[in-house]
Amino acid sequence: MKHILLTVRGIPIDYQIANAIARAVAQELEESPTLVAWHDAPEGRMSPVIEGADIQNRWEDYGVSHGGDFAVSVNGDFDFIFADTSRYETLSHSPYIELRDSQGRAYLCLAEHLRDPGNPNQEACFAVDVANPVGGGMHEG
Repeated sequence: MKHILLTVRGIPIDYQIANAIARAVAQELEESPTLVAWHDAPEGRMSPVIEGADIQNRWEDYGVSHGGDFAVSVNGDFDFIFADTSRYETLSHSPYIELRDSQGRAYLCLAEHLRDPGNPNQEACFAVDVANPVGGGMHEG
């Protein structure tokens, strides 16, 4: 994995600015960069959030093990791991959308059969049973 270390002086750097700088570098290096993991040392934050993980390096372990191609570090305080996703297949447009009813229940709906895009109906939708996603996780609603 490539490591790019940047030092920026003359302006205060926070997560938002560091993120913008890292993304600009990523756009120059890869055809289709995707952020895999990041670390904000001054705020003690990381992504992905992994309960009980060591905030100093768990984000990096995750990024490396999930396809990270290169890391950008800004001032040693903000770290970003990117992967180039241009080598992967893209998903085509799906005819299905997820909707929720007024009680918050999730439905998978065939978009072209919806009479009202804000209201799941029996002709177009199946209720998604999030409490039991394996073995019959969806049933007619």
